[in-house]
Amino acid sequence: MPTQNGAAVNAPQSTRSTVSDWLASAHPTPQAAHREWRADGIALIPTGRAFDAARLPAATVHRAVGSAVPELVRTRLGDGAMIHDAYEPGRWYYALVRPGTCVPEACLLPEGTWLGVPEAGRTTRPGAYWIRPPRHPEDFCPADDIADLIRRGADGLTPPRTLPELDTIEQACRALFDDNGPDPSPQDAAASTARARDHLSTLLPVTQEAATQLALDHATQARLTRALTEAHRQLEADSSSLNLARQYAHARRLARCCLDQVRLLRELDAAVAGLRHL
Repeated sequence: MPTQNGAAVNAPQSTRSTVSDWLASAHPTPQAAHREWRADGIALIPTGRAFDAARLPAATVHRAVGSAVPELVRTRLGDGAMIHDAYEPGRWYYALVRPGTCVPEACLLPEGTWLGVPEAGRTTRPGAYWIRPPRHPEDFCPADDIADLIRRGADGLTPPRTLPELDTIEQACRALFDDNGPDPSPQDAAASTARARDHLSTLLPVTQEAATQLALDHATQARLTRALTEAHRQLEADSSSLNLARQYAHARRLARCCLDQVRLLRELDAAVAGLRHL
């Protein structure tokens, strides 16, 4: 899907414009919201006027839908507009609800809370984005759906997901840093890049899902944020260079990301295992 500043650009412009005007109407100065969207893709807008917002822990949502992979989360959520604040891995979701809605199980933001609201077509990272974008003005999440989501997500930790062959991946990635072998050919570099990319694509969803199953201390959360951000950046980087040195350097950057993911997965898996034995 073509994107611009993290926003989908193939949604009908008329729909995005109508939704944007509705969201901006909650701002004391609607044009200020539009300026922030144009500049940064996200505008701070107070709750309580055009919409309220229910804040949901990412772990709750991911347990309820059985995945932390954004594409799967999106397809498994119910109706209504919902924001995912992804500045930190899987931290919060915000379900837009009609002003005055009561959802006893949910944490509703106090009226007047300034919420980071993505531009109407922004459906991808980085930062806050619409996991389910508004399809029209007042595209609210039903209170019963939110309550059901919370109940399903409160059933406890998800069953442990089978880890990839971490030892095999680690060995293959470390081999890329062995300078004692023969000089790589262009074919070797291309194959190494493809393998490292495949390994990283396998590891990323597992790391993201494992991270939702426990509360992380600040240091681990910071390392996880850096590792996931860098992994996404390298996966999105252009690897089509014909320059052998550049191509091999990119393969090594991908491999380094894989090694970071392997270390984090081992730590997270040990922490989750410890919780299950309490």
